[in-house]
This record gives sequence, C-alpha cells and structure tokens, in this order.
Amino acid sequence: MWYWGYWIVVAKSVVLFIVTGIAKSFGVFIPTMVERLESDYATVGLICSLPATSMYLLSPFVTLVLKKINHRVVAMLGGVLCGSCIIASAFFKNSVTVGVCLALSGVGLSMTYMPTVIALNDFFREKFVLINTITLYGYTTGSMLLPIIMERSFEAYGYVGAFIILGGIALNLFACGATIRKAPRNAATNEGRSDNEVKEKQKCLSKGEPSMQTEGICYREEEEEVEREEDKEEDDSEECVLEKRRLIQNERRNTSTQETSPNARSSWTSSAFQTGKRFCGILNEPLYLFTIPINFLCLFSMYSWMLFLVPHAEHLGIPPSKAIFLSTIGGIGGIIGRTIFIILVGKGINVYVVYIAIGLIGTASFLLDFISSAYAVRATLAFVQGFSFFIEDAIMSSLFKDAVFDNRNFNMAVALGLFAGGLGATCAGTISGYLFDVTQSFTMVFIIVGFIHAIMVVHLFIIAILIKRRRQDVSSDFDH
Repeated sequence: MWYWGYWIVVAKSVVLFIVTGIAKSFGVFIPTMVERLESDYATVGLICSLPATSMYLLSPFVTLVLKKINHRVVAMLGGVLCGSCIIASAFFKNSVTVGVCLALSGVGLSMTYMPTVIALNDFFREKFVLINTITLYGYTTGSMLLPIIMERSFEAYGYVGAFIILGGIALNLFACGATIRKAPRNAATNEGRSDNEVKEKQKCLSKGEPSMQTEGICYREEEEEVEREEDKEEDDSEECVLEKRRLIQNERRNTSTQETSPNARSSWTSSAFQTGKRFCGILNEPLYLFTIPINFLCLFSMYSWMLFLVPHAEHLGIPPSKAIFLSTIGGIGGIIGRTIFIILVGKGINVYVVYIAIGLIGTASFLLDFISSAYAVRATLAFVQGFSFFIEDAIMSSLFKDAVFDNRNFNMAVALGLFAGGLGATCAGTISGYLFDVTQSFTMVFIIVGFIHAIMVVHLFIIAILIKRRRQDVSSDFDH
C-alpha cells in the first residue's frame, strides 16, 4: 500500500529523534560518567560516541545482510537490542563493560536505521532529498527535547534511573521497525514510465531483428519520447536531468552487455575482477568516492558539538540547570534553519549554495568561541551552530542522489557514507576529549573544530563544482 510510505517517514523521524537524543543526552552524563567510571574525558568521550559510531560503521554490513533477511524483522530486532543494551549499561561501573553495551546499542540502531533509509528511498525515489530532509526534523527535535528529559530524570531518579528511562525511549525503535514495508512498483514518481521504457526496449530486442537495426529503432523511440517530455516539462530542468541520466544508464548497460566478448571472459583474473566490480558497483562511482571525506568531517564537527556543548558551558561556570538549555536553544535554531531550508528546496534553489553559505556561518561561530563566557553569548553561538548543523545534516542525502550516477549503487553508497560518518563520530568523542585533557580548555577544542569544519566547507565547494560539470556533461552527451 502506498500510504505506508508516509508511516515510514514518521518512523525515520522517530529513529533520528532517538539517535540524536542519545548523543545529546550523554552531554548531561559525561561529567558524572568520568567520576563513576574513574576515567578521563577522552575515554568517556569515546564510550559516549559508540552508539552513533557502531550505527554508522556497521551500515555496509547491515546492507549486505538485508539482501538475505526480511527488512522488518531486522529493524524490529534492532530496536529491542538497542533499548536493552542501554538499560544494561546503567548497572555497570567498568568502562569496558559500559563501552561494550553502548556499542551493541549502536548495532541495534544500525539494524533499525538502514531499513528505514532504504524503504524511504524505495517509496520516494524522485523526491528523496526533500522527504529525507523533512524526516530530519526528528533529528532536531531529539536534540532539543531529550537532553532536558534526561537532565530532569537525572535529578529525580539518579544516574541509573535516567539511563533506564533513556533505554525505554530507545525501545520505541521496535515500533518504528514494524512500519517497514515493500514499496509498490509505482510508488516513486515516474517509476511506471521508466518500467514502460524498459519493457518497450525488451520488446524491440525480442523480435529477432538485426542487433544494430533494433538498437537504432529503440534509441530513436527513446529520443522521440525524451523530446516530447522536454516540450511538456521545460520548466522542470532538474527532472529532465534525472530522466536523461536514467536513459543513459540503460543505454550504457545494453552497450556494455553487447560488446562483452568471450575472449574478455577467458581470463580467470579478469572474470574475478568483473565479478568484484558488479558486487561492489560503488567503485564505479569516482565522484561519490571523492565526497566521502565530507561525511567524515561533517559528523566529526557535529558530534564534537553535541557531546561537549553542555560540558563546555559548565566548564565556563554556567550552572548545569542553565547549561542544559543550550541544547534546546541549538535545537530551536535547527528547527528554524531546517524549515527555511525546506522552503528554499521547494523553490528550486541550488542546495549546495545554501550548504556552503551556512557552512561559512557555522565555521565563524566556532572560531569566535573565545569572545565571551556570558550566557547570552553562549546561547547565541549555540543557536547559530544548531541552525548550521541541522541544515548541513542533509548534505549526505544530497550527495547520495547527486554524486551517485547509477541508482543500483544507492544502497551501498548510503552504507559507505554512514561508515565514514561513523569514523567521524568516533574521532569526535576521542580526539575532542583528548584535546580537552591536554589543553584543559573547551574553547581551544571548539576553535580547532572550527578549522576542521572550514576544511569540510572547502571540500564541499569543490564537489559542488564537479557535480555541476557532470550534469552539463550528461546533458551534452544525451543531446549528441
């Protein structure tokens, strides 16, 4: 049923609410965890980043598993695993044991998250970037609400009670997994038209006509069809580019199949290599592979901010009861920023222009961290950083659709991007915590994060230029 797509939108929003809520909630627990586990900020930072890290790092493995096992079953089991492990971690005082429990909770998050992303793309293939951006409201809301809930729970029930409540919230992932369904064939926009084109091509090839003649007839029909579509949809340039890309993909697949000779397959080494290329088709996406550092740098900056925003404020002398509201202020900035971004996307504004402009603003907010320790200044910086980060978290979904040429590589592209993001989240907790242990200054840590964020913006600028050039090449190749 097509309406299950909208339930999956809600489910993915709830998943992101829990994912970011867990990360931000650890900002409340970090000082207590340092004392309880008798450890340092670098180790505790690593432990607190493990749920997100495991979720992202295991994405490629989960993607492969999903080819063999029912998506809904995997997602529901992941919800149970995540919630149970968070609850279990509340009762241990050993850093290794707590780390293992939180890492396993990340495994559960990955088992729930990947099926929802894949299902979302299946239901909304043409509008994935817009729909996915809408689901990211859950990301922002979790950042805004869960830290407050955890801070109040910590005051009322203590460390163990707060962790049990957090685990209970995570168990809602079970219900999110239960919404997973297979998309109907016509769920995505223009999907039916693409299927018809493929069927027509197959009919032409099955009539026994000479290969070149058949190919010419089929391609002539495709050109006439595209010309009619261009006349009808001149104002929708983005859809035309996507349509051209799909046709070129089909053309290249048929050509490569016909041109492959038996001699090319005679070598065992060549055969193994070709098998590897088919299995790992993402290796044929050089532009996307070049974008992977952006995922790493973006998640590094974001998780450094999430984990240490509240401890930074407390270190500056702001009371914990007031410091926790900086997360809420950042979440409010994120909601406003995301709403503005969705409006701009709806109006057809180039998203990469928005990303780069917002990225420069976010970089400046980190580099100016030294200006004052007053609560009003900290609140302003938190608002700007939330505004920036909760727009930038849509960068990955844009790259999934714009930098990946062949849609068959989408699932593995998502998994590989999340893997790089997981490495960034791991390094965020570990390196940022280590920097504080060395410098005893969160201000210095945030300034360094600002420089790392600046590198990400420069890299994104280069990627935006390359994507624009490839779109132009696709259009020119199709015209010729």
